[in-house]
Amino acid sequence: MEQLNANVKSEVDYSHFEILEKGLGKDLIMVGRFNVPLRLAPIAHRIYDIYGDITASSTQSDCGAKPSYILFCAAIKEMDDLKLDQVNETKILLWRDAINNAHNLQFGVGFAIKHLKRIARAYIGFKAMKRKSNTKDMLNNKDGFVEDCFREAKYFLGKPLSIGLFH
Repeated sequence: MEQLNANVKSEVDYSHFEILEKGLGKDLIMVGRFNVPLRLAPIAHRIYDIYGDITASSTQSDCGAKPSYILFCAAIKEMDDLKLDQVNETKILLWRDAINNAHNLQFGVGFAIKHLKRIARAYIGFKAMKRKSNTKDMLNNKDGFVEDCFREAKYFLGKPLSIGLFH
């Protein structure tokens, strides 16, 4: 969990997202301020419809902000496509980097940061449930953290990781 809050250089790139590997500049559609790849449009529309223009508070030019917006949408799209048993720590940290890039440009992405922390707790809980060992002792149950992890794991199990993000 500490790694989610780490202030580290972002390592995320378009190549980390399968949806961005092909035809990034083709079949674009305007959503809010940006032309986004058609495959990201449904997610961009959902974000816009529920949270408004998350880029409105950014002082970056559209040209400077667009790459971070595209990476942010790609991260949310992956959350929508994947289930808890399909992610790993590397994927979660790439999502963190994409979300933090947007956050550093003053995009209104607090909802995504909060949701990613839920996913991380669920991931920890899921891994612990799979081990079925002395998990509570192993994770040092401070302030109910272990129970939170198990609760989040049960909540996300078998569902898209975007569940609860768009409400």
